[in-house]
Amino acid sequence: MKQLYGGIDIGSESHHIIIIDENETIHYDAKVPHRLNAIAKVIEQFRELGKNNGGTVTFAIEGKNGYGAPFDRLLIEAGFCLYNVDNLKLRRFRDVFGAEWRNDKRDASMLAKMLKLRDHVDSENEKAFIKVDPVPETHEKLKILSRHQQTLIGEKIRIQNRLKKRLLEICPGILEIGDTDSKRLLRLLHKYPDFSKYKKLTVGSLLKIKMIGKNQAPFIWEKVHNLHYVEDIADVYKAIIASYVRRLLDLHEEITILDTHLEKLGEQSTSVTQLRTIPGVATKLSSRLIGELGNIDRFAGERQLAVYCGIACIDDESGKRKKTRVVFKANKICKATMIEIAGCTIRYVPESRAYYARKRSEGKTHNHALRCLARQLIKVIFLMLKENRSYIVRDAVKKAA
Repeated sequence: MKQLYGGIDIGSESHHIIIIDENETIHYDAKVPHRLNAIAKVIEQFRELGKNNGGTVTFAIEGKNGYGAPFDRLLIEAGFCLYNVDNLKLRRFRDVFGAEWRNDKRDASMLAKMLKLRDHVDSENEKAFIKVDPVPETHEKLKILSRHQQTLIGEKIRIQNRLKKRLLEICPGILEIGDTDSKRLLRLLHKYPDFSKYKKLTVGSLLKIKMIGKNQAPFIWEKVHNLHYVEDIADVYKAIIASYVRRLLDLHEEITILDTHLEKLGEQSTSVTQLRTIPGVATKLSSRLIGELGNIDRFAGERQLAVYCGIACIDDESGKRKKTRVVFKANKICKATMIEIAGCTIRYVPESRAYYARKRSEGKTHNHALRCLARQLIKVIFLMLKENRSYIVRDAVKKAA
């Protein structure tokens, strides 16, 4: 069967696609607008092209998702084989040809030519091409929701820091009531962003604010009555503080709503249910991790999974120098999630707590010990997902034996 090789250079407005055969004869060369109707039309053209040439078309794309979505997903659903290309290896492959210039057409051509040499480029341990396998719909939804939630959390942290800086400039004492993540303080500032009114506040007026109860009201009243602030610029800061507080309260609500969606969606995934059997791991963490991993079958072993998550170290040797270094191109969300899972298991799993304590006794820092523990948990999680089973407590294993 004749094989055709396609290279797709992704863009925000359009994608340049080139398809060649074994002799590097170009069978397709065009720009496709980033529109669903145009993508559907060109996919039908790819089918016809394969039939007319008595073969199949395989595609290479530089970077899955991003501007490549939903083109990549629609190609897979249409039955085409799609490979994700390591962009560093593609750059080095492009440099071999020696041209100083580059454009979308040349990049698409380089992808197609590199794909044609895939059997020679890839080895058992070094792969420039990662096959993009279909991902369960639930896992794809989990990934979209969890990434959106992480974006909102990042925005919340940035606004909290900005609000704290403003409060330190105008009225540092207000932070004794709570930090900028405290809903009690945020609702107080939302109701009274003008510090000039704080002297007139009563316990009764404080009790009307949500999140302030009878136990906290006298303490807060005493604090606000003794507040000192910069009076000259208080009227200017009033609008800024009110703006930050409104956005933070909205973000708190949005993140909570997403938690509920992730909880319901996670219940539909067997993989999420399995990870939840690990003591200390709830739906939020397991949903985030499963959403990023997608399909566990795309990892040949736990080492590949550890590298993808940025937990494993890779060799960096030269001559007599023998060192290791972290993986720079790891999935940052997976890495942060695994570190958080490791921290949770320390509180609930005796084996994790003992392993963490042993690493600390060896002189490792807290973060280093957590990474070591996360590396061990990768082995456990990989086997759980591969074997489709729940977490097994060591005591239960002894009783069964």
